[in-house]
Amino acid sequence: MKKLLVAVALCSLFIVVEVIGGIKANSLAILTDAAHLFLDVTAFGISLFSLWASGWEATPRKSYGFFRIEVLGALVSVQMIWLLAGFLVYEAIARLHNGGGEVQGSLMFGISAFGLMVNLAMAFLLGHGHGHGHENQHDHHHHPQLSEALLEENGTRSEKKRNLNLEGAYLHVLGDLIQSVGVMLGGAVIWYKPEWKIIDLICTLLFSVIVLGTTLGMSRNILDVLMESTPQEIDADKLEKGVCEMEEVVDVHEMHIWSITPDKITLVCHVKVRPEADGDMVLDKVIDYIKTEYNISHVTIQIERQ
Repeated sequence: MKKLLVAVALCSLFIVVEVIGGIKANSLAILTDAAHLFLDVTAFGISLFSLWASGWEATPRKSYGFFRIEVLGALVSVQMIWLLAGFLVYEAIARLHNGGGEVQGSLMFGISAFGLMVNLAMAFLLGHGHGHGHENQHDHHHHPQLSEALLEENGTRSEKKRNLNLEGAYLHVLGDLIQSVGVMLGGAVIWYKPEWKIIDLICTLLFSVIVLGTTLGMSRNILDVLMESTPQEIDADKLEKGVCEMEEVVDVHEMHIWSITPDKITLVCHVKVRPEADGDMVLDKVIDYIKTEYNISHVTIQIERQ
């Protein structure tokens, strides 16, 4: 949370610089960069709020707690990206058609160079927490009942799970880093050849498409969670087959696997066992198999007799 607060402060400061500089330089590309940076701040803010809200206790009406605030926040962030990118694309096309004032290439270059340094600092800051340390934080926070050995055994699977908003914020920073390089190069060209100001509009259109592209995977993850789809990393057929292969198990049905958030997966199912089977033993065996093989910590099994 401290890292996110530092990132919010850096972003907010530079947004002011880019908005003022973009207007003075008459550069849509810089304003596009500022819009992308504003979305970084939004993503960071939503991440902070969702981390705070995830600690709220569940209530009778909100029996799963407030974890899905993270997903709703990510959805709002994506919608804002689409809205701002659409506006900037419209403005760029209008300028291509009607022409625009002179673009100050030197100012455009200077601001984007400063932006590159800011984005490098944020990428380093968030990249350090986005890797191993970040995963450990969330495994500890969301799966306190899992043993350390189980976490090590399932390290590969747990690495696939992530906080949507932190992922989104990190992607925003990487995208903005590339964008800053492009705007800087465009500014250098316009500085050298002022009559080539169309490069500013081309940069705006190109980077708007790139910004939208960074949201595709995130949008798919959001839809998967909201539609309560089986998480992509879990093969439901293989899981069911593994349970059915247990000696005491006759059948598995009414199986449902879904995510509250991408790092909080829930499974419920009915397991039919032989008449002579020890129901408690089978229950423990099935839950242990699901936790160990698939790292699903929230498991509800109903045992039925044949």
